[in-house]
Amino acid sequence: MSSLKRIAISAPLVALFSLAQSPAFAGGDGGGTSASNALSNAATKSVVKTLSRGTSRCRKQPAAYRYDCYRWVYRRAANQLRTNDAYSEAQQALEQVERSLEAVIAQNRDTTQPKRRRALETYTPVKPAAIPRVKRATIQALEKAETILLRSPANKQEHYTRIAEAINSNKVLLRSALLPGGMIRLAQTLVSGFLRHG
Repeated sequence: MSSLKRIAISAPLVALFSLAQSPAFAGGDGGGTSASNALSNAATKSVVKTLSRGTSRCRKQPAAYRYDCYRWVYRRAANQLRTNDAYSEAQQALEQVERSLEAVIAQNRDTTQPKRRRALETYTPVKPAAIPRVKRATIQALEKAETILLRSPANKQEHYTRIAEAINSNKVLLRSALLPGGMIRLAQTLVSGFLRHG
């Protein structure tokens, strides 16, 4: 094959490869900077909403199924950040919670009870006697994720702190439910929080 023919064949391939590497082709905004590599109020707000609303919904589940519901919440939140490299540490922190819950639920699964379905999610029950242990493991996983987020680079602090606050709210709810007089303490915590932000 002549050099001229080789150039004629390879030129379109090089152009196609270059196009595939460009931000616009990869899902960016076409302005030279990929939208999937930026922190944004919209992305942060969406994750915070997933964590807050999801946890609130899970609290309505029977106690045995509640923790696998939480696992799904953290899975969904992590998946929201999967394509955005700017949130890589946050994604890893949320995935760590999911993996921790998955492990403790598997170790304490109640095989005498059926799974529960909600839309596309299936919740695995834990043994009633294991619920306090599963709660403690969940709180530890949330604390670890919160620490990861609060130690994030300075340029990510504003967004990561908001996600950490949502995780902390989930942790406060769980911890209050663990202790005697928990509902009173929870009410005091919520009132104090409203007064600080009022």
